[in-house]
Amino acid sequence: MPAPKGHAPYGGETGGRPIKYTKEFIEKEADAFLKWMSKPDSIWYKDFALERGYDPDLLSIWAEENQRFSGVYKRSQAWQQSKLIKGGLLNDYNSSITKLVLANTCGWTDKQASVLSGDAQNPLGFVLGQIDGKTKGLIEDAE
Repeated sequence: MPAPKGHAPYGGETGGRPIKYTKEFIEKEADAFLKWMSKPDSIWYKDFALERGYDPDLLSIWAEENQRFSGVYKRSQAWQQSKLIKGGLLNDYNSSITKLVLANTCGWTDKQASVLSGDAQNPLGFVLGQIDGKTKGLIEDAE
């Protein structure tokens, strides 16, 4: 919908809603975000947005729109990962929750690779096949 007659267009010449978060505002938030991360009781980077009264999804939107904020946003994610790992290693944080957060936010996985794989129907055959020819030298060297 265009602006009323005689009224300047909203948000520039293209019309639309007024811009709520200007470039200057977002860059001030980037500075505030850096300062917030230095507080000892700061842990979860999305709490920054919640404490400031806006949706945490705006952080990623601003990171796409503003280069300065993008750098701070990436740093906040690395900062949070580091804080969680240190807290988990020092038993400051619950290890189960720390593991869950790292798995869901950082893509970490807990895999146990199987060293042995074989025939489940004939496990002894698999073991004998693995050692076949490898024990011959042990008996001959013992004599």
